[in-house]
Amino acid sequence: MLQDFPLLSWIPHRDEYLDGLLLLEGRGQYESDSPCRTCKERPATIRCRDCAGFELLCVECSVALHARCPFHWTEAWNGTFFERAPLSSLGLRIQLCHAPGMRCGSLSPARDDFVVLHTNGIHKVKVDYCGCGLSTSLERRQQFMRSGLWPATVVDPQTAATFSCLDTFQQLSLQGKLSGYDFYKSLEILTDGSGLNIPPDRLTAFMTMAREWRHIKMMKRAGRGHDPTGIAGTGAGECAVTCPACPIPEVNLPEGWDTAPPSRSWLYRLIVAVDANFRLKSRLRSSSAKDPGLGTGTAYFVGDAEYERHLDKFKDEDVMSGCSRFSAVSAANLKSSKGLRATGVGGVCCARHGFWRPLGIADLQKGERYCNMDFVFLSSISSTTVKSLLVSYDIACQWSKNLKTRVANTSFSIPEWIRFMVPKFHIFAHKEECQDEYSPHKEYGAGQTDGEGVERGWSDVNGAAPSTKEMGPGGRHDTLDDQCGQSNWRRFTGLCMCSICALLLRRRLQVAIEKSEEHGDIYAEFTESLKSEHPEVLHEWEGTIEAWEADPAGKENPYRKPETELTVSDVRLELARDEHAALSAANDHVAEPAVGSFLLQGLRIESMQLKLRLDRQSDTTANQATLLQDARTSILRQIRRFRADQELHMPFVAPLIDAAESASSLSTEQPERIKLYLPSDFTAAQREELCLPALIATEAKLRHAGMSDALEDVRHQLRFRTYVNTWKVKNVRGQRPNTRARDMQARIEDSVKRAAETYRRHRAAYQGLSGNGAWQTRFQELKDEHLVGLGERMINAIDLADEQRVREYVRGRHPGGAASGESSHTVPWLWYAHGQGEGGEMEIDLKIEWFKARARSRRWIEEVLLLYEEMRRVVVTCTWRSEQWTSRGASGLRGDVSPHLHEGLMAYSCKQATMFRAFSEQFVSSWQIVRAAAETFLQSRQEDGRPLAPVHINVDVE
Repeated sequence: MLQDFPLLSWIPHRDEYLDGLLLLEGRGQYESDSPCRTCKERPATIRCRDCAGFELLCVECSVALHARCPFHWTEAWNGTFFERAPLSSLGLRIQLCHAPGMRCGSLSPARDDFVVLHTNGIHKVKVDYCGCGLSTSLERRQQFMRSGLWPATVVDPQTAATFSCLDTFQQLSLQGKLSGYDFYKSLEILTDGSGLNIPPDRLTAFMTMAREWRHIKMMKRAGRGHDPTGIAGTGAGECAVTCPACPIPEVNLPEGWDTAPPSRSWLYRLIVAVDANFRLKSRLRSSSAKDPGLGTGTAYFVGDAEYERHLDKFKDEDVMSGCSRFSAVSAANLKSSKGLRATGVGGVCCARHGFWRPLGIADLQKGERYCNMDFVFLSSISSTTVKSLLVSYDIACQWSKNLKTRVANTSFSIPEWIRFMVPKFHIFAHKEECQDEYSPHKEYGAGQTDGEGVERGWSDVNGAAPSTKEMGPGGRHDTLDDQCGQSNWRRFTGLCMCSICALLLRRRLQVAIEKSEEHGDIYAEFTESLKSEHPEVLHEWEGTIEAWEADPAGKENPYRKPETELTVSDVRLELARDEHAALSAANDHVAEPAVGSFLLQGLRIESMQLKLRLDRQSDTTANQATLLQDARTSILRQIRRFRADQELHMPFVAPLIDAAESASSLSTEQPERIKLYLPSDFTAAQREELCLPALIATEAKLRHAGMSDALEDVRHQLRFRTYVNTWKVKNVRGQRPNTRARDMQARIEDSVKRAAETYRRHRAAYQGLSGNGAWQTRFQELKDEHLVGLGERMINAIDLADEQRVREYVRGRHPGGAASGESSHTVPWLWYAHGQGEGGEMEIDLKIEWFKARARSRRWIEEVLLLYEEMRRVVVTCTWRSEQWTSRGASGLRGDVSPHLHEGLMAYSCKQATMFRAFSEQFVSSWQIVRAAAETFLQSRQEDGRPLAPVHINVDVE
């Protein structure tokens, strides 16, 4: 069996492996007393743990051999075992600015306690400065740099780190989110795992060097070393890695893009996603004055000064409130802000590719306030000159209101054409009017943009939250800037060749072509069927939807179904008017209570009884028992008032009530179970004998409205439950927040059950009053298995169900149910049942279904066009960057530098230019086939009787 598990196959021979380890504790194959194999003279007593082979050498030969490897660990045989013998103790000295093994004629020794941090530990070394003509003009820090060592200070350093050490830590912190403390402690253990000879503490110096390394490397990659103004001349956001697929005027947009017709102008629209992250907190550590950011404002974090001036104008602004109870305030309230400088960060990225926008991240001081999110959004788009903008935000329905008014009070501006949408996952937790207005599925030119790219971006940086939480403000900004830069670079390479996101755009385009064909055929079949029967109606529908897409402002949303059913509030208003009219016409000073008020009072008591039956807990404590008794007393008091009115409206029922209640103790012990004896509680024969017709008709009207309200409440509670459950998994950490979140989940579950029971009660009562009929198509039986929220899979299932239902309706067959496409799962009826009402209601439903089919077809075709255009932009951007680096090397921007530095500038610019040119060639090669398929597909599609061209302006990127 072990041969099936290669990792375990060596276990039977573990003694041999143990022997191999122990063998190396001795002199092994070099245990003879022969002299050093290099010089053949001196005794061989030294070996190196980092060199291959563990060969024994003499002291002199070992020192000479390690002139090129001065940071290896050597050991000396003391006659019994090998003990640590650093190279410096054997006589090795590191000569700066000279070839390994050579000595300077005018050397100057550094401090005796000089320490170097390397990938294998912390070394005490002996260093000599160069004082000859090779480096007379070089400062000591420069001599270290030219020897591959990063000094901890600029004047008389006594600590340095190798370039490989700093680079290794940077990659480990970016990929594995390793903290600087843990990395340094690992170096200490590698130096001496026993703890008997702890090396000098250089943690603070290491953190300083690592931070400087991050900053200088970022500046190097941004080309600041080639600019005469150097790092001091770095512009705002200039060091950010920008998205090559997003529109960048004067870089990757074709000539004439700004005059493209409306049918194609959306191809050159910038789509961004906005969100807040409450995982990336910051404690009150240090201050901005003591710990300023080295690069704050040059990459992703906004500049401190301008941001603080903006926030000073809104000191008293409260956090935002959303249209749904799941709003972002819940996230802020679940997490304590005591002792925090920042409760989280707000961020903006490109919605389609997940690249963090330059100057697109800022700290949040008090939850998700308008002033914070406005600034970070406006800052992130300040560098672009695109004509139109599409913004995705999970609370866009609230945030977008009055945005232009708020912008007027800032130094920023936004494009004239701007639209807002709510991400696809979050949209189903919003109210229906928000779903109609802000759904990405219905947004013209959005393609298949889900708007959730910012959520995926947070997953890249959240791993750094524990370590950055304890940093000062400047160090935290620098670290998160580096994390965001790494995330953007990974996404850039992932557009084509990253194994994790392998061939991202190519795979997306392949799927888009397949889906476009599928949904296009469904839409074409639907449209042709309608044309043959109602061509004039179809023409009117096309005009409606096209006018709304061109300019939705001030127009009624065509996807929104008119309110055709009365709600309880509507019925209550109608009854109140009737009662007012009756009181005005009454001759008596006091009129008896109206029928409507009487029945509404009964429904309120029924709702209180239901709530108590579902929410009642065991009275294990005095407080719980008191609350339960108070609730029962309130219900009992309400029932007695109701009984007094009931004697007036239902006089023949009073004897039945007295007889029933005298035989039961429920009237005092469990008032939540007392029967109210409304008309719906009797059989048809009993109602005819005991109840007035007006009473029966009024209750039927109230029950029908109650069913509509309760069913909508069920949907809302299920949407809310789905979102909260997903949000808890992604965002809540720690015992206290988890406990609060679970309490919230329990309350939502109670709300779902209460809404479902309310619907069932209204439906049963209405069925008893009105009997069976067409209303049952709209209001079906609600079972427990129907109480299922909608996740991503469910959303897709709804789309498939709607398509199938529409196709069967067009063919003359109304389906009895809608399948999800999965053999073991069906979509609950409450998510797709619209009813067969009278007076043109089915025509309204059919029109909305046609709008949806059209939107699905258009969004997928738009996705093909967007991806085709994005591929072109990526290639053009890479070519432009290659040419930019070539010009930096050829123009010799810094003429005052030494020949050696000039050569380095030329070499780096050529290296970068070659890399981006290779990216461009790789993209073209990888996308050639799928782009040809997209062109063929688009040419086969018709728009206004003409073939659908790939792009507005023909640009040959190859």
